[in-house]
Amino acid sequence: MARRRSNNSSATPGFAIEIGPDTNLGLAILLAEDEEGHCEPVAVVVSINEAREIAVGDMRRRFNEVGRGESPLCPYQYKVWAAGLDGGYRVAGTIPATEV
Repeated sequence: MARRRSNNSSATPGFAIEIGPDTNLGLAILLAEDEEGHCEPVAVVVSINEAREIAVGDMRRRFNEVGRGESPLCPYQYKVWAAGLDGGYRVAGTIPATEV
């Protein structure tokens, strides 16, 4: 059975719809990524806005760890991964660490 692809020109690449700040992504994954591409999972989220809120708390937690002499991963950006058209996970949004 052939899969139907959306011809929606405003769709986010790899997704059937345009991904906005409040788009329900189902069970998406928020990852913290440093400048070298090392990643750590942060949380399961349902939207880009929820990911942004959680990233703020995650960054605060990491700063507190540094204050205690620990060496956590220093996020350069946060990425939200969600299931795309092909069923595989792809980046649905990126949040620069400077914006959290």
